[in-house]
Amino acid sequence: MIYNISEIFYSLQGEGLLQGIPVVFIRLSGCNLRCSFCDTKYAWEKGKKEGIKEIIKKIERYPSVWVCITGGEPFLQKLSPLVDALKKKRYRVSVETNGTIWQDIRPDWITVSPKREGMMSFRHGYDERFLKIADEFKYVITEKSDIELIDHRVKVPVVLQPVDNNLKIANWVVDALKRHPYKNWYLRIQMQKVINIK
Repeated sequence: MIYNISEIFYSLQGEGLLQGIPVVFIRLSGCNLRCSFCDTKYAWEKGKKEGIKEIIKKIERYPSVWVCITGGEPFLQKLSPLVDALKKKRYRVSVETNGTIWQDIRPDWITVSPKREGMMSFRHGYDERFLKIADEFKYVITEKSDIELIDHRVKVPVVLQPVDNNLKIANWVVDALKRHPYKNWYLRIQMQKVINIK
């Protein structure tokens, strides 16, 4: 199986509930959405073609237990062969998706990050089959009205991430959390941007 790869690198997870753990990132190329706030627009472009053996060889250079498949939108490419190969090598695998493309895969962790742009295809911005398998939902908050887009049916933790760690937006999120303390909502900033993780 051949994948279009934007980059493979070793760092710490900077976002979501797995924040702070060492991870090898496999950033796949291509995305079906064009969010204006995207901070990895370079991943929209066509990447370098690499096979699973080449990918694993690069990952094995690093001591990480976790591998994160991200994008772009990784679900544009068939993920099960890559996920299965990584799990056979005893890696723990996380995948991040905007939720608009469904694949029945079972990594160790799935982050669904619905976007307003996804609502052109889905009522809540994502394929509802993810409700049963996602481990967390992550909403990038760019304006106050984004908080109203959160799907209240989600039972797993919901991360609210102020775009670009904007302090004004972060305070909107703080106010929302204080008004709804019973919700499964969490404020998380992009740690990698705060401490300039490489």
